[in-house]
Amino acid sequence: MKKIAFLITIICISISCFSCNREYMYPDYDGNEKEDVIPTDPEEPGDNALKTSIRDLVLIYGGGSDRTQSWTKDAFYPYVTYENNSVNDWMFDGFLFLELHDNNGHAFTTGHAPDPALKIHWEELINKYFKDEVSISGLNKCITDVVAKAGQPDKKRKVIMGIPEPMKGATQWGELDGKMMDFSKDEDRITACKWFIDKVKEKFAQGNYANIELEGFYWIAEEVDNTGTMISSIGEYLKEKEFTFIWIPWWKSPGYDNYEQYGFTDVYLQPNYFFYEVPYSRLQDACDEAKKHKINLEVEFNESVLGGNGQKLYDYLEVFEENGVYETMKLAYYQSENTILKLYQSVNPADKELYKLLCDIITKRQKEEKPSYIE
Repeated sequence: MKKIAFLITIICISISCFSCNREYMYPDYDGNEKEDVIPTDPEEPGDNALKTSIRDLVLIYGGGSDRTQSWTKDAFYPYVTYENNSVNDWMFDGFLFLELHDNNGHAFTTGHAPDPALKIHWEELINKYFKDEVSISGLNKCITDVVAKAGQPDKKRKVIMGIPEPMKGATQWGELDGKMMDFSKDEDRITACKWFIDKVKEKFAQGNYANIELEGFYWIAEEVDNTGTMISSIGEYLKEKEFTFIWIPWWKSPGYDNYEQYGFTDVYLQPNYFFYEVPYSRLQDACDEAKKHKINLEVEFNESVLGGNGQKLYDYLEVFEENGVYETMKLAYYQSENTILKLYQSVNPADKELYKLLCDIITKRQKEEKPSYIE
């Protein structure tokens, strides 16, 4: 029996999983909406006037020990700029740094590892984000190099930081101000999240980065079932600090259509078309839902598009164009670990064509003056 338990633990630890492909995180999820399971109603956080100014937000996974990609300044290059006929156009104006687990058995959100991450793991995550020459520092240095070629962009690039989910199983998460935090209690979960926000803010200020600024934070959990009673308190705290609070729920995850009750300032709905056997019409449904609830959308793809296999990504880009999404909504881009970098590096003509189309869309959006979707 002990051998079986050991094997199960090893299998769980060895699984590498990203947010939009949730067969491990939500094993019963098949890409279709379920009956809503509504958690206890959160307290109304009041008006959230501050909205993100980011037009194109790319997800960057980089805090786990198993990541093969080191986010140096060179790795960031195709995310920062696109060389178009010897002209450097600006690419993404927003970078979301997040992580799901540390690859040592500790999860930063429900389901990604056997045990919840504790204070020591949250601290390790912060330190990895702010390590010199990589991650946030690497991004800043890359922009410095591009500025030498292209001149200053019209605004600094924005950074969003993912807040680990305070999972209830961490009943001895770690001490703050001499008190052991017990995550079975909402007040301790809120206190820990505030501590994380303050630590990130402090570290960012210490970096004195010339080209980037901390705009806000992201709630890593893609559902509210486990945290619905305390998220609005985090939203209120971030509002006081004048930070945005972003969320990217899976397809019709409860809360996507009443997100302001939880304190979120901006929501990007995942169509979940890329990873599942759902009909092509899902993309139209996603556009309709986004318009109906005045929310944004996520483009989803991974390395499987390489080698001329990008049809599903083309489907996103085409349906979004047909629905006027590029002129009316903010977009987030899930690209697994480093698919855009791989497209940039590829010598395959099909990959180059797909990379060019993606870059043309983003750079055009970046050049637009005063788009209606930016408040």
